[in-house]
Amino acid sequence: MSSINIFSYNSKDFIKDIAKSGTKSDIEIYHRKDNDIFTIMEPIRYPDKVSSLTDSIYPAQAAIINGDIIDKNLGEVLVALELMGKKRLFVISNENKNRISNLLKSTAFDYTLFDGRPMELLDHLRQLKYASENETYVLIDHFFKVRGVGTVALGFVLSGKIEKHQKLIISDLDREIEIRSIQMNDVDQDYAGPGSRVGLALKNIEPEEMSRGMILSDRPFEYKNEIDGDIIYHNAVKSRLNENSEVFVCTMMRYQRGIFKNKKIILEKRLPVIENFTVLSSNNIFPRVFARINF
Repeated sequence: MSSINIFSYNSKDFIKDIAKSGTKSDIEIYHRKDNDIFTIMEPIRYPDKVSSLTDSIYPAQAAIINGDIIDKNLGEVLVALELMGKKRLFVISNENKNRISNLLKSTAFDYTLFDGRPMELLDHLRQLKYASENETYVLIDHFFKVRGVGTVALGFVLSGKIEKHQKLIISDLDREIEIRSIQMNDVDQDYAGPGSRVGLALKNIEPEEMSRGMILSDRPFEYKNEIDGDIIYHNAVKSRLNENSEVFVCTMMRYQRGIFKNKKIILEKRLPVIENFTVLSSNNIFPRVFARINF
């Protein structure tokens, strides 16, 4: 059984025909389980909250967008998807095929125009594969206390595999915690592989100590207090960062503040590193998600 994670924008009426709404905060998360497990994330606080957009894109393998509503927000969504490396795109369009095709033809997206019924899209989504590395990384996005269970965290297995009773290190706190139990779609599991959407009962941590974007891993973390690298601006962005500009890094479902100074981004707090790039956002530039930096 494969786990398939999808970002969705402006497609709520379409998505609700194939999946059931579950966790809801600034991101609404939909679930479907048949021969495969589908998790679909919609940024319901966007465009007011940029982090709602970037956080919901990060765990996704591909995106579904409504191509019949073309405006500046759709443009910003497309820029964010490109910068975050999410190139597989399904465009729902019944009325605007030529216009959306012209918009996308100069991009790097591998896109499919779709005008069929929602259930027919599932056959396309099943073809997606979740690449896995040897390292174990679990991304946490929600957490709470459950009576009789203790601390429960919801998240995604980004790579590797986790097992019941496994001991892992949690980022930021650098503390060893234990996975007391694993659930997928409310069913107990002994293990979970890459791409899995999981609910984990955790030992040795309280919800008050946690925040979105924490990572569980089977090895110690490296951190950065500043990011020094080449800023690659999206070709749709004309503005450039000025010295001492406020900037936000968007990675691992974090939206973390920093200052651009001496060609470096000085972070407000340290950042665990599991990739060699991050995406940048600024409220003084449009599109607000405007570049990535390699380090």
